[in-house]
Amino acid sequence: MKRINRSVILFLLLLAFAGCKYDFILEEEAPPVDPSGPEISYATQIQPIFNAGCVGCHKAGATPPNLVSGSSYAAINTSKYINTSTPAESGIYKVPGPTGTTHRHKTYTASEAALILGWIQQGAKNN
Repeated sequence: MKRINRSVILFLLLLAFAGCKYDFILEEEAPPVDPSGPEISYATQIQPIFNAGCVGCHKAGATPPNLVSGSSYAAINTSKYINTSTPAESGIYKVPGPTGTTHRHKTYTASEAALILGWIQQGAKNN
């Protein structure tokens, strides 16, 4: 009887493990933003990225740059954060980028990074 119970339990365990399936959901590569395409708005497209994931640490009196609405553009409008001649080397794009990042906390999604890179390629306007 014990042998049958063990066999049934073993069969049920094998059945349970065989029924487990995990689908990996990988974020799709975001297509690059066309610099000659529609203008990317700092106020309505870039600032919301900062609001959603950056201002918890990057605010007045905390870790620079201050990315709070109303202060962020002035804080990042330096060669340390924006490099319009080589946009992919811009600190505001590269440091929290989705790959090869040196940022310790939040990183951009591929689509956020593409949007920020496109904005820099379009001249990093305060629009």
